[in-house]
Amino acid sequence: MATRTLLDSRRLFYFYHVVKGGSFTAAEASLDVAQSALTRQIQQLESDIGVALLQRTGRGVVPTLHGQILFRHAESILDDMSAAIDEIDLSLSNRAGSLSIATPPSFSTLYMPEVIRRLLVEMPAIRLTVLEASTGQVHDHLASGEVDLAVVLHPPNSQKILLRKISTEPLRLITHVDHSIAQESYVSRAQIGALELILPAAAHGSRRLIEQYFDEGQMLLDAALRLDSLAITKAVIAQGPRFCSILPERTCKQEIDSGLFKALPLKPALIRSLHLARLRDRPETIYAKALAEQIIAVMGERFLLSD
Repeated sequence: MATRTLLDSRRLFYFYHVVKGGSFTAAEASLDVAQSALTRQIQQLESDIGVALLQRTGRGVVPTLHGQILFRHAESILDDMSAAIDEIDLSLSNRAGSLSIATPPSFSTLYMPEVIRRLLVEMPAIRLTVLEASTGQVHDHLASGEVDLAVVLHPPNSQKILLRKISTEPLRLITHVDHSIAQESYVSRAQIGALELILPAAAHGSRRLIEQYFDEGQMLLDAALRLDSLAITKAVIAQGPRFCSILPERTCKQEIDSGLFKALPLKPALIRSLHLARLRDRPETIYAKALAEQIIAVMGERFLLSD
């Protein structure tokens, strides 16, 4: 990184207050720093960058075109620096931070116990709240500001939400091993349309993804059951060779390994992505960052072991 790209934070701080106050006199009063010192530091800042930043007027100073650009960025830079110091102070003081996350049942079951264990090793005093909810309710918890983070299956079409993709995986037809369809090596859209299906009830997440998949095949799905519980869905399938569902294979690994369920690939394939989401206007704390990194680490290890 070139030296010219690094700005002295004190000089940037003085420049910001001179522009904000409209004069060196106003900045001197608010900062309790002599005008001569302010002038000298801003002249050095101009020398560092290589452009003039201020233009004197009869009433004080105004930023030049280059000064306007720097001023636009200065507030966020200084705020970020202040937030970093606050978070370091919080961490050093060993005060417990709070954090909340909403996740769908399949994610909670597979990943959250290990994520929580690791997070508590890293941050023993953290106060963590985990809400397990249907895919639609997860979105609602996030949009309402009830939680700091959420694991979402369908990227919300909203500029208010920031997304980070954390995994991509195929969905399978999950069926009882004695079901007639279990003898197939794969299933087509047309074959699935003739089955008694269990699909999610909530409009967001998996249900929307599955409906789009069948819309592309110009097919209308009429689910026999709509359930927003992974546990109930698996329990109903386990009762006998009647109902099927469309789920990630990992969510039924125990039943598949025991020989109770069969997971069949879909043709064409249906892929879902998981995203870690947060509200754009809510600052990302050290706790949220730590939780996100643990989620990514655990998922990466689990995917590697199962491949």
